[in-house]
Amino acid sequence: MDIQEKIKDGFKRIIVLSGLLATPIMSFAYDGKLQQLNDAELSEVNGQALLSLSYIDPKDSANLMQGKGIGFYKLGLEAELELNANIKKLQLGCGGVNGANGCDIDISNLALSGAPSSYDSNGNPVYANSRASTSAQIKNPFIQFAIKNPNSASTRTVQGIQLSAEAINGMLTSGIDNTSNPQDGIRSLSGYMKIAPTSGVAKTASAVFGNNSSQILSGNLIINTIWNNDRSFVSQPDQSEGLTIPSMNVPFLVPEITINGVRQSQAVVNNIAATVPSIKLDRNSGSMQVKLDRPLLWVQGAKFYMDSGSSIDNLKMNITFEQSLNMIHNIPLQGTGAYLSLQSEDIKWPGANADDVAKKGWWLSFKDPINIGQLNPSNPVDISGVLPQVASKVSDVLTANPIYIDLGSAIGSAFGLPIYKNVGSIDLSNSGAASLTLKNQILQNQNVIPNCYGGLKFC
Repeated sequence: MDIQEKIKDGFKRIIVLSGLLATPIMSFAYDGKLQQLNDAELSEVNGQALLSLSYIDPKDSANLMQGKGIGFYKLGLEAELELNANIKKLQLGCGGVNGANGCDIDISNLALSGAPSSYDSNGNPVYANSRASTSAQIKNPFIQFAIKNPNSASTRTVQGIQLSAEAINGMLTSGIDNTSNPQDGIRSLSGYMKIAPTSGVAKTASAVFGNNSSQILSGNLIINTIWNNDRSFVSQPDQSEGLTIPSMNVPFLVPEITINGVRQSQAVVNNIAATVPSIKLDRNSGSMQVKLDRPLLWVQGAKFYMDSGSSIDNLKMNITFEQSLNMIHNIPLQGTGAYLSLQSEDIKWPGANADDVAKKGWWLSFKDPINIGQLNPSNPVDISGVLPQVASKVSDVLTANPIYIDLGSAIGSAFGLPIYKNVGSIDLSNSGAASLTLKNQILQNQNVIPNCYGGLKFC
């Protein structure tokens, strides 16, 4: 069955359903004797229809599909519904117009419930009672049809169907556990979703700097003598124990994330700015073996320690955040509008955001930005990939700002003694940002609360 036939079949089912809903109301209206009311009496009557019907003409200013010849018919239910539901596996559009391999929407262990009563210190939802005892609030649900050439009986066709509501308040979760299991949660999403701006703190893992061939330091020395006092140096990582960089907390700000496209599996955010204020170094951090460009007395090498007071300051970071969608589990719906649609051509549904164009096939959209809380990785972040960039930036500073060595230390190095020197602040404020990619981080605020009674994780 092609997509047009699927839409027509769904249309027939909805017409039958709407007829069943309307029948009791119509029967009630004609059960008693009709009484004619004048204008004054009518003005005293208040009421609300259970069903509402509306139409947007192809030429109407409210129609976002201007020039496409598409009109929109909307059948709405003027009511507030409550729903608690679990779907073991939601798969829509598998194969079909978007390719034989994969599904437009593929989500395992999907659950919709009421909103949590609070959040814990990490941002995970907390329910005063069982989550299963709550229900999402769905205000004024409706079905909408996109009809091509609606004013021509001979050429009109159904181009799309949309299931939506004016507002939904609740908690939508995907997956069972807060892990990186690729078979759990959102495996594929065709749709539109914005994640509100947020912040995070990444705790870095300790690392050793300067004992790798990709982390060579260079610079200039000035020795306080009256002869041959200028030297340049280069580190020898194969002979160096390196400098230990301790674990640090690095705060960062995340701009708004937009997920918008067909069969997506990850969210990518570029240009997240962060700054490491200071990396403290002292003789306990380790040492580097350096080689001088010209011998000092009869030696050309020396072991160099950065002494207490030394630091690498104001290291700027440009972070790319790549997160598989199956690792985003909690989607709070705080009175936002959302819709699920099926269309045979790209359609801009009434009321959608300007950049939300539902693509051919199945489409799931959330209108307002979703606040998922702070993006704090649970595990320490490996920064080894940044260290070669740090070495280059530190070398630039040490070349432009030579290190002064007193005569006693210089002579001592000729007899095999290490050089200890407080180099002060190696300020990288003007050195540009180092690039770091955070990929598939388990986040502290994405623990999944089961929507079941008892000890079951999914039911």
